[in-house]
Amino acid sequence: MNIKTLLKKTILSRHKIKPFNIDAAKVVILGTFPGEESLKHKRYYDNPKNQIWYVLGIKEIDYENRKKSLEEKGIGLWDVLAYCERYDKGKDTSLDKHIKNEVYNDLSALKGKTILFNGQIAYDYYRKSNLDYGLDEDKMWIMPSTSSAYSAKKEDKRDEWQRILKKYGIKIKKAQK
Repeated sequence: MNIKTLLKKTILSRHKIKPFNIDAAKVVILGTFPGEESLKHKRYYDNPKNQIWYVLGIKEIDYENRKKSLEEKGIGLWDVLAYCERYDKGKDTSLDKHIKNEVYNDLSALKGKTILFNGQIAYDYYRKSNLDYGLDEDKMWIMPSTSSAYSAKKEDKRDEWQRILKKYGIKIKKAQK
């Protein structure tokens, strides 16, 4: 296949968003890989349909204020994958099911941290890596995905996220609907 054909059929993505607050965080939320909106703006969870800010009780709209709220709560953000290809299947190219040829982030900096995987797929990629990062399995939680593609009620997602965060001393005010 020539390069023009490959480029027409593939969205090549390199993760250019730096890990956020992982050194100071008590809890690090690990996603799989940013969606197209997040990659475009170089900001985590920048798709307005993603429910992460709702489940974390963060009402601020401005991204810098959202980051301040995360810092105050002791939460960091990162992703399992550093690079991947997403095959263009139409309008839903950001879905994790389109990921191919992934390259993993070195997650060893997260030793001693509590890890909240943002959905089963993020955890599955972590396991698939077969890399020993030295992370504590007892401090890992698979959380309901905050993606709007995951059909659970957002209130149920919020309640589960808040239940686990509370175990680690992070209290979340319930966001308005």
